[in-house]
Amino acid sequence: MLNLKKRLMEGRTSSRYISPQGTEVTILFSSENPSLIGQTIHTQAIEISPKGIRLEIDHEISINSVLDIAVKVNGNERAYHLTGNVRWRVPTICDNHYQIGLILRERNDIRSDLKAWKANFKYNFTYEEAI
Repeated sequence: MLNLKKRLMEGRTSSRYISPQGTEVTILFSSENPSLIGQTIHTQAIEISPKGIRLEIDHEISINSVLDIAVKVNGNERAYHLTGNVRWRVPTICDNHYQIGLILRERNDIRSDLKAWKANFKYNFTYEEAI
C-alpha cells in the first residue's frame, strides 16, 4: 500500500525495478549532445520500468534532450531500440557523474521497440521492485 501511495504522490503510473544484472545502453542519437552518439554506457545500478529508465552516466545531458538508445540486459539476447526525453538530471557523489530520468515514448520516424519493451517487460527481465 505504501508503494502505491508513493507512486501516486510522485505521479508514477507503473512500478520501478532495480536490476541486479548489468545493463548495456548504447546512445544512438542525442538531440543536444552529439558527442554521445555511439557511446556505450555500462550501468551498475539502474531503475527501470515499462515507461522509463534511470541511468547513471558520466556526461551532463541537458534536460528535455531526446535520446535514442539501444538497451540490452545481460542474459537476454535482444536489444530494444527506444526513444525517450530526459525528464530530470542530478549529480552523483562521483565527479562528473549524473543520474538521469528518461521517459520513454513512441516514435514513428525510426525503429522503435517500445511496444515490445512494455509487453515483454515482466517476462524477459528479473528485477526487484524499487521502494
